[in-house]
Amino acid sequence: MLVPTSHEIQVRFDVRVPMRDGLTLSADVYRAASASGESENFPVILARTPYQKLSEGMMSVGRYFADRGYVFVAMDVRGRGDSDGVFQPHFHEDTDGYDAIEWCAAQPWSDGNVGTIGSSYPGVVQWLAAVEQPPHLKAMVVRVTPSDPFVETPTGLPSPMSLCWMHYVSGRYNQPMDAVNWTRVYEHLPLLTMDEQAGRHIAQWRSQIEHAQLDEFWEPLRYQQKFQRVNVPVLHISGWYDDEQIGTPLNFTGMTRHAATPEARRGQRLIMGPWGHVVN
Repeated sequence: MLVPTSHEIQVRFDVRVPMRDGLTLSADVYRAASASGESENFPVILARTPYQKLSEGMMSVGRYFADRGYVFVAMDVRGRGDSDGVFQPHFHEDTDGYDAIEWCAAQPWSDGNVGTIGSSYPGVVQWLAAVEQPPHLKAMVVRVTPSDPFVETPTGLPSPMSLCWMHYVSGRYNQPMDAVNWTRVYEHLPLLTMDEQAGRHIAQWRSQIEHAQLDEFWEPLRYQQKFQRVNVPVLHISGWYDDEQIGTPLNFTGMTRHAATPEARRGQRLIMGPWGHVVN
């Protein structure tokens, strides 16, 4: 059993992690300093987020896990925070996640075992990476995870409220929500140009509106038809009042029936509680 260490926690900020296309993503690495000064190897917990890795919440989580015998790696996804590239929600998260997991496994402070953790979008990115079958992924903790396209919005059109989120993650840093009159935005027609009413051009919004059928555009965003490619135990967590609650039970039942091996099917656990989309 892992127990808290008595060592100082060291943090290396903005470690550049190479992706297969030559871009680098930014990671902060939390680990316990060795009392002897020698290098030690620990299991790694990776959290990839579009919500800025250098936040009070993430720093608290990083120190918590580092004090309990893990290396914690917090990473800005492509195009967000200090990472290179352009943020295209959900696209690139499969290969970027795979490359990030394998990078963690190869570091001198790693024992080669990597787990992932995250809520909502940081939950989806875990699934998109897992179906790529990174060899060193050993477990996932996925919380309040949205479903595939066309599951929670079966008409094919994104909810106008999703435009709020796209505004929030526009650019590299979180945008103020109260800068926009959302009542006026929701009254705007046609849906295609609703982003203009919110004060910005959002390419991803327009692409989703233009692809109102489940065509090849959506394939990189889908994971719930690919559980047979996932071979790790998963802790699934959501709340009965989560506005995206349907995804977590679907994922739990999907993995218990279709995961790659009998061991993985038996390794699924589900927690549902009396809370909404935020799980502490």
